[in-house]
Amino acid sequence: MDTTGSIVHNVLSALTSITNKHSCREYTVLNDIATALYGLLKPVEEVRYIVSRDNLESIIHTILEAHGVGGHYSEVLERIKDQRLVAVSTVFYPLLVLEIALNPLEDNILTNSQLVDINEYKLCIPKLEYLIAKLISMKLYPYNIYGYTLFFTWLNTEKLDFKLLVELLKISNVNLREVVSEIENMSNYLQLFKPQKLEKSLLEFKSLVFSVM
Repeated sequence: MDTTGSIVHNVLSALTSITNKHSCREYTVLNDIATALYGLLKPVEEVRYIVSRDNLESIIHTILEAHGVGGHYSEVLERIKDQRLVAVSTVFYPLLVLEIALNPLEDNILTNSQLVDINEYKLCIPKLEYLIAKLISMKLYPYNIYGYTLFFTWLNTEKLDFKLLVELLKISNVNLREVVSEIENMSNYLQLFKPQKLEKSLLEFKSLVFSVM
């Protein structure tokens, strides 16, 4: 993958620098990088991190320095401690969004974050089910749409663990009935394109959801 000189190269280089200093239990990256690696390709407009509340000062400093905005460190640290989430505009990079892991789902995301090697780059991303659960639980456009898109992208594969995904959605405190309703509405359109296995996979997923409600 030749990304030299591109925004993607700059972001992946920053992630590699961060990964050289911090473990995947200290940070993980969501959209628009992890989502792309799982097949949701779009322009990189935002780089969103979940960071551990342990060693917070060092992690924030490393991320900001890696993205060339270390001068905002004091302001960002103060705001993220107060608000748990902060967005940082940059000149040469997409929007940076940093949020502290403060709930069981986010703690689980960091605990199970995985190291990925892409040619000369290294970065930490959530496992698929954790990423989908996080995006859906945000209940905000376009993140929830990203989550549902990844769900349908991997629905008919053996790589998507339905049971784990349901457990993660449950601890995220989303309304499971609303999640099922959204999935059913979307599946009505997708049936036009992938009718063979879609219904069977959806029935399996819904049965698992209703078993924990």
